[in-house]
Amino acid sequence: MVHGIATDSKKYKHKNQNDETRLCEDMLVWKRYVERDCNEVGTRNEKEMNKSVKMRKKKMLIGSRVFEILILGVFGPITLITGIYMILKGSYILGVPLAIIGAIFVIALILNEKYR
Repeated sequence: MVHGIATDSKKYKHKNQNDETRLCEDMLVWKRYVERDCNEVGTRNEKEMNKSVKMRKKKMLIGSRVFEILILGVFGPITLITGIYMILKGSYILGVPLAIIGAIFVIALILNEKYR
């Protein structure tokens, strides 16, 4: 009943009821409850987040990071350089696909490092 919505802008003075003061008191109580709950849940979530972040980093170093370094980081540039060299030598049948595959691996490595 904010600003007399349900009471048509009337305040019941004979009962000493004021909608605005009651609403303000209730809002302050709700604010305290919400702040308390946020503080309690926030500390628990931080602990859980720290555990999950540590576990995720360990998993990433084992499998996917090794894949990124070996395949994208080493194989990609070598394939790209070999493809460019073969194109310059005149072997277009093998040089063009190698250059395209190498370029894809290098682009994948750059995008992976940027958005990781």
